[in-house]
Amino acid sequence: MNKFWKSSITSVVFVGTLITGMSGGLASPISEAPLHQKVSHTSHFAGEIDLTIVNEEKLIQALIKRGVIPAKATEAQKQKGLHSYLELKGKDESNLKASKDPLAKQVKQAEAKKQKEFKEFNNGLLNGNGNKNGQFKKQPDPVKEGASPGVVKQGKLLTLMVEYSDFEHNNLQPNETDNYYEDYNTKHFEDMIFGDNGVKGPNGETFVSQKQYYEEQSGGTYTIEGKAYGWLKLPGTAAFYGADRTTGGHDNVAPGGSKILVKDVYNAAKAAGVPLEDYDLEDSHDLDGDGNFWEPDGLVDHLQIIHSGMGQEAGGGSLGDKAVWSHRSASLVDPDGLGTGQPGFYDYTVMPEDGATGVFAHEYGHDLGLPDEYDTAYSGAGEAVAYWSIMSAGSWAGKIPGTEPTGFSPWAKQYFQSTLGGEWFEPATLDWEDVSSKGTQFLLDQANSPLGKNNQAVRINLPKKETPVNTPKSGSYEFWGGQKDETDSNMVTNVDLTGKTSATLTFDAWYEIEEKWDFAFVQVSKDNGATWKSLGNANTRSDVVPEGYPTILNSMPGLTGHSNGWTEQSFNLNEYAGQNIKLRLRCVTDWGTSELGFFADNVKVVADGQTIVEDGAETETTKFTLNGFERFNGNKLMNHYYLLEWRNHAGVDAGLGNIARGNSLMSYDGGLVVWYVDDSYTDNWTGAHPGDGFLGVVDAHTNTDLRWNIADGTQLQASSRFHLADAAFGLDKTSGLNLVYPTQTLDYATQKGVRLFDDSKSFSNSFMPDAGRDLQSYGLKMTVNGKASDKSVGSIVIYK
Repeated sequence: MNKFWKSSITSVVFVGTLITGMSGGLASPISEAPLHQKVSHTSHFAGEIDLTIVNEEKLIQALIKRGVIPAKATEAQKQKGLHSYLELKGKDESNLKASKDPLAKQVKQAEAKKQKEFKEFNNGLLNGNGNKNGQFKKQPDPVKEGASPGVVKQGKLLTLMVEYSDFEHNNLQPNETDNYYEDYNTKHFEDMIFGDNGVKGPNGETFVSQKQYYEEQSGGTYTIEGKAYGWLKLPGTAAFYGADRTTGGHDNVAPGGSKILVKDVYNAAKAAGVPLEDYDLEDSHDLDGDGNFWEPDGLVDHLQIIHSGMGQEAGGGSLGDKAVWSHRSASLVDPDGLGTGQPGFYDYTVMPEDGATGVFAHEYGHDLGLPDEYDTAYSGAGEAVAYWSIMSAGSWAGKIPGTEPTGFSPWAKQYFQSTLGGEWFEPATLDWEDVSSKGTQFLLDQANSPLGKNNQAVRINLPKKETPVNTPKSGSYEFWGGQKDETDSNMVTNVDLTGKTSATLTFDAWYEIEEKWDFAFVQVSKDNGATWKSLGNANTRSDVVPEGYPTILNSMPGLTGHSNGWTEQSFNLNEYAGQNIKLRLRCVTDWGTSELGFFADNVKVVADGQTIVEDGAETETTKFTLNGFERFNGNKLMNHYYLLEWRNHAGVDAGLGNIARGNSLMSYDGGLVVWYVDDSYTDNWTGAHPGDGFLGVVDAHTNTDLRWNIADGTQLQASSRFHLADAAFGLDKTSGLNLVYPTQTLDYATQKGVRLFDDSKSFSNSFMPDAGRDLQSYGLKMTVNGKASDKSVGSIVIYK
């Protein structure tokens, strides 16, 4: 299988409700050479970490100080040491497994519902209107804001500030953090999270609050309310909650761990009289199954835990490896019982005392269902999103990193529109079949003006792309049980074994099924289909989760998990010798997380040495009746499309012009940003598939040789975050790069603006493949033909 179409978007893209990482921190300015190994992730373990929140510069400094990385290491050696450290952090160790989640069933069902809403929203987008047939306006007027319809949805966010028994708040030192305050008091966090007028920065600046950020991005239709409480004293030490295992690796596991931390925070909050009942307004996992996500469910809706000291992902400061690694997860703490007494805790985030708005707003995006848009596996040298979105490196933008987060990607806004409503995303939509040779003009308002009179964005739906899933075991076709939630498909045939003394069913099987939740069965009926019995062999299992789908629970044993390629399956039918039976292969899935499914080829029944049934799916007329199964050639048609937006340095996107890099500021130039969405991928692991992923920006100045000059005279290719600084299409010259670090510099002269996108051109990048995009050519073109005097509106023409 040469593509990473591994599972439906449900299984990876919307795991944000349980375990999602924060965006990529202050990633290293260089790439040693793209590291193409995968880094595993800890999830549903006693110790939780998020690799994607790493502040690499701070962490490298800490690792050098502790002797993990040699003091005189080269830049390449520093990167290798860092990646080795992170790989050890992510090791999957079975003895760290946490207790099973009692809400797993409801969570899966709720995510399936949200995914269905998102798909229906995508399918229902209407075509927008543009100026056609060459009547193009090259000098649009500046953006004209409309009035907000008012708040449509509101989130209630509980913020609890906690300090360890041996490390109270306000023990940070100015040289430990870029976001240093003398007093991290309640007012500071209430201003940063809920402030109507922003938050005062360390040097007296005014920075955007989390509330302001969400209100701007939603056109005033989504807001947050709440309070910060604390500082609350915890009974344990910092090391009790955050210490690493003595052998290294997992964080927050010994001796207390993150789950005990959440329990102790709950007890401290109740003891302090925190009104938990004020923070239960939503049923985010639809625990009662009535389809209403906006009613109390007995759990605090949105919980932010702020701990004293720094996070280990930034080196941990004076706590070092004793510090808690910031993360997001779920742990049920509800001593009163769900729905009785005080609301319990479930979903939560843990963040450090010196955290800034960007990381807090990013994490809240996960609370609302968003995935990371970053390379969460640290598999390569970055992905083609970088600072263009808060769900990647954009959460760390700002002169003080993290204080000026950039806007959401249009893909994220598209999701919010489907789940929250309001004014997040209402694009003009153009199908490929409707693109004309004469062209259609669209006026795009700046992305931070969702209430403007022109278009917020343009979506171009492309012809579905053929995506390899697998290769039939033999011939050109195979049988496939499908890939849907709550499916029950089968292929059935009559098998006459009268007069026979022995019989065997054999077939080749290829399956990727959600382990212990979804199953494939081989079943026999002796009463013409009234009742069925599941057969077993050496590969079948009965270890279904107790919360599983009832039909699955009652049908054991079956095949589940991943076959890791084609496997030969054999089932003994001797019990049915002498009888006329029905035989079927059956697939049953539950409410969510549909993986690739079950495939069968070369199905054969041999009785007394004679083949009596044989079918390899090669002909349209099969020996089986297909009830949900289908003949499949190994390729699936998948959706892919472009999302076009106009970005500049207005509103929260001021952060695009203020990206702290070493002793310098980097600017991402504004203009037409072309996003490519590819539903055949569910991650942005560019090390595994350079140039491909579920979401990425098309770089207008692609294939640039962008090298750091190192003090030792060597040169190293810059990572994707630097390549994408001039990714926007437009009329203006780029800003260029002049970045200075203590031991390296990056100089890149200004370039002419690139106004034309032409999909017949390659947008891959041979120097930094992770920054490129692999696009299919249809003859699509789009050009920037004008802009408003203040750059608040762009004019584009789409044609073929």
